[in-house]
Amino acid sequence: MTWGYLKKICSSTVSMLFLIFIIFSIFAVNPVSAKELQVGVSPLMLDLGTVGKGESVVGSFFIVTSSKDEIVVKLKSSRSNFDFFKKKENIDIVHYVSEEDSSGWVYFPENPYVLKYEDDQLNTKSGTISDWEKVNFVLNVPDDADSCYHAFKIEPIPYATKEEGTSVDIIAMVAITVKFKVEGDCEVRGEILDIMQDSSSKYIDIGVYFKNTGTATVSLFSPEVMILYENGTLLDKTRSGYLYVAPGDIGVLNARFNPNKVHPGNYLLNSTVAYGANTTSKQVTLTIEEPKIIDATVSVPVTTDGINYNFFLLFAIIILIAYKIYKRDN
Repeated sequence: MTWGYLKKICSSTVSMLFLIFIIFSIFAVNPVSAKELQVGVSPLMLDLGTVGKGESVVGSFFIVTSSKDEIVVKLKSSRSNFDFFKKKENIDIVHYVSEEDSSGWVYFPENPYVLKYEDDQLNTKSGTISDWEKVNFVLNVPDDADSCYHAFKIEPIPYATKEEGTSVDIIAMVAITVKFKVEGDCEVRGEILDIMQDSSSKYIDIGVYFKNTGTATVSLFSPEVMILYENGTLLDKTRSGYLYVAPGDIGVLNARFNPNKVHPGNYLLNSTVAYGANTTSKQVTLTIEEPKIIDATVSVPVTTDGINYNFFLLFAIIILIAYKIYKRDN
């Protein structure tokens, strides 16, 4: 190895180290800045009062921020959770609630909204707020709405344009819950009609048939579906999924059991259904059968009477051959 070769290597190494040092110095002197945009709403709950069927009512709330950056806020409405009506302030109306999805009744005249910084303050019932934007929406109640209390959520989703060399962290706020009552008599009521087996499965599938006999849409589920021996000894238990059932409709809650544990025979089946703030139970005697698996691969032949496709195929071949012979002779 010659001295000139070693000198060349050292020169390249020094140049590389110098370049790394320059890059590091740039980031050390001008670090990537990060800013945090905080957005909130006021108030957190809005009561629109009583609204008639087929009527419209205007509601409003405020989007607030502590940032001086321009923020774009998009509004999204969604179904409210029944847990909202289980709160202390709603305990007196918890038995008069419809879980009908009213989020689709909301109309936003402007969406999205642009939230700009303004050195202005606003006095509200919740206190003084600054850097605010008033949001209006229209609630259009259908003619066939349930005559009960309703609730939906409005979620403001903020966006911000990233500046070069700047990272933006947006802290989303909790959604505002809007409560209102559709005028009329409200009755939350239902009953379990029957408990039966669906044998067209490789499992032991049990269906709990529930009829909504009230005037309010309810969400229901069975927290406990039990299979017992005829002497009352518990064999197995499970729970169902959730289901929304409108007034007058029948919903089927499905519960699945392992066929290796539950064998064909006579049993007692017990189910408790929770709907709204209410519960109801039913016990039946049921003969569980061996699951019958339907073969989904069975095909049905399709026939076309009066049409001979082989004839048309042969005719097309003859035409093609005749054309080639004609072309060759010419």
